[in-house]
Amino acid sequence: MSQAQTVLNHLNNNRKITSIEAIGLYGITRLAAVVHTLKKEGVEVDTTMKDGVKAPYAEYSLVH
Repeated sequence: MSQAQTVLNHLNNNRKITSIEAIGLYGITRLAAVVHTLKKEGVEVDTTMKDGVKAPYAEYSLVH
């Protein structure tokens, strides 16, 4: 299964994903690039910036 399909399945089942989750669960280290690929394929993905302890981070979910 491709990384894009893996992330899409996660979003469909769990609704949200962050880079740390993608690394820990699937070994995907470039989540933003995978999300970019999904968007180019027509998948509507929403990006929400969250305040982290040291730096902000992105949380991705499907647009419903």
